[in-house]
Amino acid sequence: MEKQQKYTIIAKATPSGQGSIGVIRISGDKAIDVIKYILKLKYLKPRYASYLPFFYKNKIIDKGIALWFPKPNSFTGEDILELQCHGNSILLDLLINDILNISGIRIASPGEFSKRAFLNKKFDLTQAEAISDIISANSKSAIFSAMNLMNGKFSFLLKKLTKIIINLRVQLESFLEFDYKIKFSIFFKEILKKIEKLLIFLTSIIKYVEDGIRIKEGIKIILIGPPNSGKSSLMNLITNKNISIVTNIPGTTRDILHENIYINSVPIEIIDTAGIRDTSNQIEILGIKKTFEKIKSSNYLFLVIEDQMSKKNLNKIIKKYLKNFIKNIPIIIIRNKIDITNNIPEIIYDNNNKYTVIKISIKKKKGISILMDFIKKKIININTNEDQFTARERYLNSLKSIYKYLIIGKNNFLNTNSIEFLSEDFKLIQKELDSITGKFYSEDLLNNIFSQFCVGK
Repeated sequence: MEKQQKYTIIAKATPSGQGSIGVIRISGDKAIDVIKYILKLKYLKPRYASYLPFFYKNKIIDKGIALWFPKPNSFTGEDILELQCHGNSILLDLLINDILNISGIRIASPGEFSKRAFLNKKFDLTQAEAISDIISANSKSAIFSAMNLMNGKFSFLLKKLTKIIINLRVQLESFLEFDYKIKFSIFFKEILKKIEKLLIFLTSIIKYVEDGIRIKEGIKIILIGPPNSGKSSLMNLITNKNISIVTNIPGTTRDILHENIYINSVPIEIIDTAGIRDTSNQIEILGIKKTFEKIKSSNYLFLVIEDQMSKKNLNKIIKKYLKNFIKNIPIIIIRNKIDITNNIPEIIYDNNNKYTVIKISIKKKKGISILMDFIKKKIININTNEDQFTARERYLNSLKSIYKYLIIGKNNFLNTNSIEFLSEDFKLIQKELDSITGKFYSEDLLNNIFSQFCVGK
């Protein structure tokens, strides 16, 4: 990487195509040579917008704004020159190709400006990823959550976690060196107590990250239930589109149907699935299998049944089909067709079974406002808050690995009383934690992350 950074890099910082403004970004030691070559000046006033002619082979090709950011006070930590000219792709390409005639300058790789900023310690790896999240954000909440990640809300939690772990490591190492100063039984209880507190704190961070992934990817609500219970009709009603085919024939829906909608600026993916029932139809069986695969990646499960169904039969469905998902995914039971049972639209919180029951009639459009209000207040609101930050699966995987190391370390400590083994576990925890922020990283990890950025970022 050090060899690569000897090169000065150049790229368009604006999308290809015609526009009012086109921006060219140059970062590295040769940026000063571009000032001399393109602007015919020896130097520019730092952090000052200068309106100047741009030269192409000694002829003025355009006039625009030049911005000069000498190192280390720049985005990448290197010398940066930005040229803002008219947004004609031919004009931009002519200028870039002419600048490439200067020895030591090459086209930037995707995300290389951000990668250099990270390597020059302008921000940690999570904050670098926030840049990509802001660019790709598909809702207002996602934009603000990405800014929270960039502003270091997650980094703050990780620093706090790191501080606790380092203090524990110091305490363990100190006891190994000076064990005569404190009784082991007292030390043993103190360490276990701190590990328990650490597990609680870590659990809260994992919850934050899981919520952050939901914001980045959108909330997924899956509709399941027996055939003809009203899943497809509910899908059409919520999305206000005729997406699902509605008939009285069991097994009409055999494939997974998706539709993305926005409620209160939050992206929600509604997923309609094949009716769950015992069947010998091979195509229908395949659709039901896909349903259960899809449940695993969903955030909320709407079990749509007919209001006539008894609690006994409802419990049979849950035990037969959903017992593996109950602990991980909230189940909301939608009792449809209250126009047949003459029941009123209502919402019932079943605290004993931890289910929410909503009674509606899709046909008569009764109780729909109750359902939509539930989605807004109990699903959207609890998944969005001002302190939330966007997150990635790699954060979650590392934090879960740390949790696993802690549990294993705690159990081994209880069984063996070995401080040496526990100390080794904490070294692994520290290494895993450092991989999130990029304090410890592999070149493959960096390439994988920054290759997903656009070229000029």
